[in-house]
Amino acid sequence: MRGLFTQTRREKAGNVDGINLFFGALLGANLGTTGSLPALSYAQLAALLVGLVITIRMVSVSERRLYAYGTLAAYMLLFAAILLVPALGIEGLGQAELDRLLLTLGIWVAATVLVDLLPVRDPADPAETA
Repeated sequence: MRGLFTQTRREKAGNVDGINLFFGALLGANLGTTGSLPALSYAQLAALLVGLVITIRMVSVSERRLYAYGTLAAYMLLFAAILLVPALGIEGLGQAELDRLLLTLGIWVAATVLVDLLPVRDPADPAETA
């Protein structure tokens, strides 16, 4: 049963690429619904998202795991504060848009962390790579 949850390095890379491809497209679809945002608000949202996306990607590739997870936690707190504290909010971002955005990002982070925490092994013999 343990082998079922163990991945090779190439499988992990495929999992990470698939997650990032899917959620990148989904994030783009979510941003497509923000057409009514003023330009400054859109720029603020885009700046927040690029930082969070880079941080999510860093979790899946960095050898410095504590640094990567610490950065992710700090950025998620910043992102949550800006989006959830009304005084810090992004003008023009509706509740439905915010909910979809937070769900998308939350599932993306959870999927990335899950794949990152699954054990990785190198195949013992060439037959296992086939």
